[in-house]
Amino acid sequence: MKSFLLRGKKPIIKWGSLPENIFFEGDVPEDYNLAVSPSEKYIVIDVDRHGDIDGFDNIPKHLKEDLSRTLCYPTKNKGMHYWFWYTGDKPLANKASGQGIDLRTNKGYVVWYPKNRDIRDSIEFIDDTTLDMNKWLETLFSYI
Repeated sequence: MKSFLLRGKKPIIKWGSLPENIFFEGDVPEDYNLAVSPSEKYIVIDVDRHGDIDGFDNIPKHLKEDLSRTLCYPTKNKGMHYWFWYTGDKPLANKASGQGIDLRTNKGYVVWYPKNRDIRDSIEFIDDTTLDMNKWLETLFSYI
């Protein structure tokens, strides 16, 4: 993983050039946000509410318990970021689904909203994906 500053939602550095395990240290300045890019096999399910689309309506009911067990936090638009260790074997794309649910892989990043916590202190709360979760994610985000 790595973390870096954003001005709004735009990186202030070429974040893709940062090596793994480089983390922003200290207080996040006013008018900036902290971003985290997951390492390989870590994923973030980004559930959004935009206009008429509510991503929470598009999450299968049988997966809601899985979501409740992993590291998660609310976003500023009343969405959620759910962090997982992906146990599947199909490559997943860093992309939007069009259903108010986006996936962020090591090819992307998310805003880290828990300002009082460091991602390095939160890794232990990230749960593995289940077989059912893998099937759902692969349907939405696999490019094979």
